[in-house]
Amino acid sequence: MTGRTQPLEVMIVGAGITGLALGLVLHQKGVRVKVIDRQPLPEFVAPAGFEQRIYAMSLASEGFLRRAGGWQDMDRTRIQPILGMKVQGDRDGRFSLTPHDGQTSPMGWIVEAGAMSSALHRYQKKVAPELLETGVTVSAVHEKERSLEVHLSQGQCWQTRLLVAADGLHSDLRERFGIPAYFSPYGHRAVVANYRISGEHGGVARQWFVPGEVIALLPLPGQRVSLVWSAQSDHAQALLAMSPAQRTQALQQQVGYELGLLEEISVPADFELRRMNVARWIAPRFALVGDAAHGVHPMAGQGLNLGLQDAACLADTLMARGPGPDCGDRSLLRRYERARREPVAVMQGLTGGLAHLFSASRSQWGWVRNWGMNRLEGCSWLKDELVRYANR
Repeated sequence: MTGRTQPLEVMIVGAGITGLALGLVLHQKGVRVKVIDRQPLPEFVAPAGFEQRIYAMSLASEGFLRRAGGWQDMDRTRIQPILGMKVQGDRDGRFSLTPHDGQTSPMGWIVEAGAMSSALHRYQKKVAPELLETGVTVSAVHEKERSLEVHLSQGQCWQTRLLVAADGLHSDLRERFGIPAYFSPYGHRAVVANYRISGEHGGVARQWFVPGEVIALLPLPGQRVSLVWSAQSDHAQALLAMSPAQRTQALQQQVGYELGLLEEISVPADFELRRMNVARWIAPRFALVGDAAHGVHPMAGQGLNLGLQDAACLADTLMARGPGPDCGDRSLLRRYERARREPVAVMQGLTGGLAHLFSASRSQWGWVRNWGMNRLEGCSWLKDELVRYANR
C-alpha cells in the first residue's frame, strides 16, 4: 500500500471509544472509512476489583454503542445500572432523581473504560478487520480539489473526502488545521479511587456538594463504589499524600455512613480539571468530535456522552446527505457544527456554573444553592425533564 493513493470517504484519527464507534457505524452503512491511531489498542484484562477509569453512560450513548457493536458482548456482571441519583448540599439542601414515569430501563450505566474499548475492538476485528490501523500517525495533509491527501508516518498515502479528529483534548490534528483551543482551569483536580462498602448502594449515584469541592460515589457491581473527588488543587495533593486509612477517614467524614464503612481497594490517581472550548468545530473537509472538540467538568459525568452524541450526530448527518454532496461537503459539516455547538455549550455552562457556585464560600452562596436544591426536590416535572435531558 506504500506510495499508493487509496480513496476513502472518511478517515478518523483516534481509535478511542468515540472514534472507533463512529468508524464502525459508518462502516456498517457502507461508507468507505478508515480509523487510525498512534498506539496499538491494549487488550483489557479484567482486574480482581474494577478499573479506576469508569464512565457513566446515558441511554442515548448505550443506543449508539449498540449500533456500533460490542456493547452486546460485554460481560454484564461488570456493568452497573444506575437506578437513581442523590445530591446533597453543604447544609440541608438535597434532591434526588429516579427514572421518570413509564421508564422501565435504568437511568444509565456505569462501565469500565477498558472493558468498553476492548469490546468495540473485538467486534471490529470480527466484522471489519481492515477498518483499523494502529502504530501510525499523520505526517502531512494536503488539500486537493475535492479531497484531502493524508500522508501517514509509515509511508501510506490516502485520499479522503472527510478527515475527522477524534484524537483527544490535545489534538494534533486540530492544531495542524489551525483551530484554536481555549483552556480554562477550574483550579481543581479529580482524585479517583475505588472503595468497598459494608452497606448497599442500591444502584444509586451519590454526590455531595461541600464548600469548594464536589464528591461523587458511583455504584459498581457488588458492594463497591467509585470515588471522584473534585478537590481544590492543594487539597487534592494533600489527599494523595495521605495513607489509605487517613484518606478513607477524610472521605467518611464528608459523606457519612449511609453506605456503611468504606475501605479503599485501589491505588488513587488524579488529573487536572479544565474546561476546553474551540473557536470552530470544522474546517474544509475536516471535523472535530469528542474531547478534540470540548472539555467539561466531570461532575455530571457527561464527557464521553457528549463525544458519543457528536459521533451519532455526524454519522446521521452524513447518512442523510442524499445523492448530491460528498461526506466532506461544507454544508453538511456546518449542519453538524450547528447541531452540536448548543448542547455542548449548555452542558459546559451548567457544569461550569455549578462548579463556580459551589467553589464559593459558605457565607456567600450557601443559602442560595441549598434553597435551589430543595426547590428542585419539590418539582417532579422538572426532575423528569432533567432525566430526559441527560439521556438524550
